[in-house]
Amino acid sequence: MDSRSGSGRPLLILFCGLPGSGKTTIARQRERETGAIRFSTDEWMADLGVDPFDQVRDRVQERLDRLWKQLLEQGQSVIVEDGTWKRKERDRLREVASELNAFTEMHYFDVGFDELWRRLEVRNANPGYGTVAITRELLEECVLRLQAPDEAELSLFDRCVVHE
Repeated sequence: MDSRSGSGRPLLILFCGLPGSGKTTIARQRERETGAIRFSTDEWMADLGVDPFDQVRDRVQERLDRLWKQLLEQGQSVIVEDGTWKRKERDRLREVASELNAFTEMHYFDVGFDELWRRLEVRNANPGYGTVAITRELLEECVLRLQAPDEAELSLFDRCVVHE
């Protein structure tokens, strides 16, 4: 299993999607396929026994960001599983990849609200390790905060996969 892109450069795999869209499923699949190291802030928060909405999350996120950047700089491919809802976040990840001569692979999850809520109801009833219970109200707030990438933005990544 080669953790580098076909070009021999390390690979930064990132995701844009709301809760319930399938990010973790695809991240774990790509982890197995590529040997990349996967970073999931939700799982780290669970490992620490901390409420996923606690303010310590920002500090955990900052530390994880430093760690995956160090690994990428050393030539190790990484997966940043967090949802990157804001264009500014995605732009910054692409900048880091460019600075470190890494190949970028973006997975955008374009799943409708009703389907997201259906999946979340199932997940909420039987949560797996590191999953966060999401209410319908919270999902509605998340939808309002998402800055979905357009075709122009998606074309900026070396590889892009849209999941519907």
